[in-house]
Amino acid sequence: MVGALVRTRVASNGSMVVQVRGNVGEAATVQLRRALLHALLRVRTHRLVVDLRQAGWVDPLGVGTVVAGCDVASDRSVSVVVHRPTHGVARRLRAAGLPGKVLQRR
Repeated sequence: MVGALVRTRVASNGSMVVQVRGNVGEAATVQLRRALLHALLRVRTHRLVVDLRQAGWVDPLGVGTVVAGCDVASDRSVSVVVHRPTHGVARRLRAAGLPGKVLQRR
């Protein structure tokens, strides 16, 4: 089974983008957690975009990691957008406590 690739970049507007491509299992969850913490604690961005448009499925640990990252961002007054998750991933994120206003389906 192919794992995910997690990349980070700074967008032209200064937002930190964490892009996920592929299926998020255990190994990719570790990469995702590191990328989110780096963006929030080291770079100290003002806006975080978690781009899931090219992500396949996300396992429960990955879902928890995204939600926890969004919680940390909120605590640090960083605006967060979870960009284009699949319907199933969006449903699991909401069930795990992610506010619907954070999800950007288009």
